[in-house]
Amino acid sequence: MNKLKVSTASSRFRPATWLKKSGYAPHVYLFRNLEQGQVLYSQLPQVTNHMIEKTFKKKVDSWMYKKPSTRRDLWKCMCVVNMKDYDDGVLLFQNLQRLRFLRDFAQLDKANEFRKKDSNGHVWYSGKFRPTFAQEAVADLRESLIKMQKHDKIEQEKDTNEIDIYWEDPWRMGDLDKYWTPVLSNVNHKLINNSGNTAREESVILKEISTQTLNELSISSSSSSKVPFSPVL
Repeated sequence: MNKLKVSTASSRFRPATWLKKSGYAPHVYLFRNLEQGQVLYSQLPQVTNHMIEKTFKKKVDSWMYKKPSTRRDLWKCMCVVNMKDYDDGVLLFQNLQRLRFLRDFAQLDKANEFRKKDSNGHVWYSGKFRPTFAQEAVADLRESLIKMQKHDKIEQEKDTNEIDIYWEDPWRMGDLDKYWTPVLSNVNHKLINNSGNTAREESVILKEISTQTLNELSISSSSSSKVPFSPVL
């Protein structure tokens, strides 16, 4: 099986200026592990071994927090968040990482109190259906976007500050009318066009979404940079 290669270049935190200069879109990617259900946040459309090592450090309960596999075919993109602004994209990524730290380290005991358990006291699962960590990631994503709005990091101007979220499945987002629309009306929910289930095909799809975003940003930038004609009187 193919394992993820360690790439220092793709594993470091990237500021907005680097992402823009290097030709990456202002996206935040949520990848989920198909075996154990853990979710990994990434600024780039890929998962590396270094990211896994850094994110999933040894916890108190080694059974519950077993480090996920680095096999490429066991990681699937759960959603792509297109912030349409590089600074906002970086801020969202940082907020998600902070919430992850609280859940997994600083407030681990408190987080565990809200997690559904099986008869052995472990986080509930049924076969390969392990929804807990993915549900927490979606909740943290929603909360982060709401906080950004409240702190005026995202202005409520529909024409310029809409956000697109691409989901792997419609049910991943939860109840749209109940949890999203009332508080995040500027978020557009779309589906990832999955033509297959392999990592190679998924990378092509993510590249297409990225290219579309970059093209839209280029058009928007060109339009805003045009100087309006002013006749000489």
